[in-house]
Amino acid sequence: MDSNGGPLAGLEGYLKELDRCFDELDVMRANYMNECKGPRAAIVEIKASAKEAGLNMKSFAEILRLHVALRRHDRRLAALDLADLSDYKSMEEALGPFIDTPLGQAAKQREMEDALVDQQIA
Repeated sequence: MDSNGGPLAGLEGYLKELDRCFDELDVMRANYMNECKGPRAAIVEIKASAKEAGLNMKSFAEILRLHVALRRHDRRLAALDLADLSDYKSMEEALGPFIDTPLGQAAKQREMEDALVDQQIA
C-alpha cells in the first residue's frame, strides 16, 4: 500500500469494482448462452432433417454459409443511412462488370467470409 495516498491507495477498490463488473458479465454471458439453446437445438434438428432428406451436407453447409453471409450483408446495407447507401451503390455501379469476373467474385466472397468472422467475434 502507498501510505502517502498516492496512486496505489485505491488499488484494492479498483479491483473490487472490476470483480463486480466481471461477475456481472459472467451472469449476462450465461443467460445469453441459455437463451441460445433453443434456437441452436432447432438448427441441429433442421440440419438433421436436411441430411435425412438426402442432401449432401458439405455442399449444404457451403450454401448455408453463403446464405447467412448474404442476409447479414443485406442487414448491414439496410442499416446504412441514405447518404452512405447512395455511396455504396455508386461504388457498386462503378465496379460494373468487374464483379462478374473471377477476381470480382473472389473479392465478394472474401468480403462475405470476413463478415462472418466479424460476426463470430462480436
